[in-house]
Amino acid sequence: MKNPSQMTPFATVVPPAPVERFVDPDTAANYLQTTRRRLLEMVREGLIPGHPLDPHAKKKDWRFLLSELHAYMLSCDQRPPGAPKPQRRV
Repeated sequence: MKNPSQMTPFATVVPPAPVERFVDPDTAANYLQTTRRRLLEMVREGLIPGHPLDPHAKKKDWRFLLSELHAYMLSCDQRPPGAPKPQRRV
């Protein structure tokens, strides 16, 4: 058996980062302090980030990441009035 000082250390195991959960439109609307209806209008117009459960469905069932909504709102504060909105990423 090797002397402990001669043994190579095991690689440090880093646990995976916690995965952010998607939220429904009601929770997202509450977070943005708006109505569910306005939130869904905004995501359909491409104003805010959202993720459809089935992108091919005619009527989309949307889910949201609060971190993306938060980042979007912060980016709005940095644009001057009348500046064009950011393009929606597809």
